[in-house]
Amino acid sequence: MAEMKSDIAVGRAFVDRCIELHNEKKLDGSTASVAKYWVSELQNKIANQCVQLHGGWGYMMEYPIAKAYVDARVQPIYGGSNEIMKELISRQIFN
Repeated sequence: MAEMKSDIAVGRAFVDRCIELHNEKKLDGSTASVAKYWVSELQNKIANQCVQLHGGWGYMMEYPIAKAYVDARVQPIYGGSNEIMKELISRQIFN
């Protein structure tokens, strides 16, 4: 749980910085792609770990963690798949 809390804190700090950059009109597409990719992967990782912590109950739709797990699974797909995010990020690296 300490690792999850630490990862979430880092993710929030990065997203907060992206929001600041956006408000200053300085957020570029590559940084936005990194944020979307990294945070959606983190969300899946955390949701999966939480389901494991809850055991069989974590997979029953009556419990909030099951809904969070389902919601997390779609994040790398919509709004631009994570494969597309990696493509956008790598374009910036090589330009």
